[in-house]
Amino acid sequence: MFASGNGLSISHDRAETIFTYYPNGNSVSYGAVTGVATLGEHIWIATAYDTLVQEGSYYTDYPKGNGISYSPDGGLSWQRFPQSVDRQEDNFELLFGDTIPALPITSRINNLTYDLAVQLTAAGDTVLWSVNFAGGCRRSFDKGESWERVILPPDRYDVLDESTPRDFDLSPTSGALGYESNLNHRAFSVHVSGDTVIVGTANGINISHDGGTVWNKYTAQNSGICGNFIVDVTLGDDGSVYGAALATQGSESQGLVVSQRNVNGMLYWDTYLSGSRLYNVFAGPGGRVFAAGEKGVWYSADGWNWYRMNDIEDENGQLLLTQKIYCALEDDQGMLWVGTADGVARSADLGLSWEIIRRVNADYRDPLEISAYPNPFSPSRMNQLYDDGYVRIHCHVPSAGQLDIDVYDFGMTRVRNIAARMEVDVQDIEVTWNGKNGMNQIVANGVYFIRLTFHDGTQDHVAWSKIIILD
Repeated sequence: MFASGNGLSISHDRAETIFTYYPNGNSVSYGAVTGVATLGEHIWIATAYDTLVQEGSYYTDYPKGNGISYSPDGGLSWQRFPQSVDRQEDNFELLFGDTIPALPITSRINNLTYDLAVQLTAAGDTVLWSVNFAGGCRRSFDKGESWERVILPPDRYDVLDESTPRDFDLSPTSGALGYESNLNHRAFSVHVSGDTVIVGTANGINISHDGGTVWNKYTAQNSGICGNFIVDVTLGDDGSVYGAALATQGSESQGLVVSQRNVNGMLYWDTYLSGSRLYNVFAGPGGRVFAAGEKGVWYSADGWNWYRMNDIEDENGQLLLTQKIYCALEDDQGMLWVGTADGVARSADLGLSWEIIRRVNADYRDPLEISAYPNPFSPSRMNQLYDDGYVRIHCHVPSAGQLDIDVYDFGMTRVRNIAARMEVDVQDIEVTWNGKNGMNQIVANGVYFIRLTFHDGTQDHVAWSKIIILD
């Protein structure tokens, strides 16, 4: 499965063919995919989108949860459930035979699901877990159709059990009704294995070993983890917990936190990759662990020693034009997959060699064509690789020959030669441009024209394309 900002794609033959689901009444819900969980042929995805909300005389963008899409048959058919919201009267929760106040989350604004996990209990029940910014931690016993709130420790308590005072609110924000604002009720990541549930929040790592009743919370203040904002969590084969942490205040830092146990069996935490902005951590078979982040992918064979993998380049010399890796995982056949804004890559030998997978429109109508993507292009924000941004220029030619590629401004003054008499022997060629002129300066915002001149040995053939620079 490929989860993106434009929806869901699925391949049943290891990415040889890829099917994309476009939102309609019989498919997945509209929006970016924010969470995925699977159990055999069962698939759950969460989606969200941006919406404008009027605040006084201004409109502000806010994310809005669009619910859960569920497939019981590997993506052949889908059911869609709305984003979980509360009724206005859902203003309390039961806790160990008592009640505590609870803030009803009645809106889908800021109520989006950041992660999903599925649990198969010893009794054979399927429990779907979700973590949400405004909606907190929730679980469903009917595959996502209805939900119940899960109570995590409030900010001021590190343990939630029968001895915990019932003097707190279940509330991620204060709300208009004046509830508490508990960062630990703003949940962002979840991992489930048997009866062990791990939830990462804006105030630490919460671990339950009884399916979500009793919780222990680990923070920078009580356990020495580097940062309290936990964007991803996972559990290794040896029982070690891994968390991708960000800082919530100046005394904290970002990095990878890993649980250890001392000779007395007491849990403590170490920090690795200190200062690295991480998005995802994956614990694979045999003790292998991968961490994906702002500056690439790190790999460890033992959870202790880490090294950064090289930039991703395929056998044809094509690069992933980004160091920012959003996701890395190893499948059950030992294939390493990474996901980026510039495509997906896979490696069968732990990163020694790569194959890059992208979807490029190959519906050419003419023997000679040229196109550029992304378009519009922002050199300072898109396809960033070592402080340069790159736009891809795709050329389709009728036969072997030579290419010239030039960029012109709106006044038809040439600003850059990208390729000169490049020998080609295939029909599809891709080159890159970093948005700079011949003086190595980023060009001004505006419309630019790209000219492809193809020499077939007897005459020249010309094709044009247009690109907009918006930096």
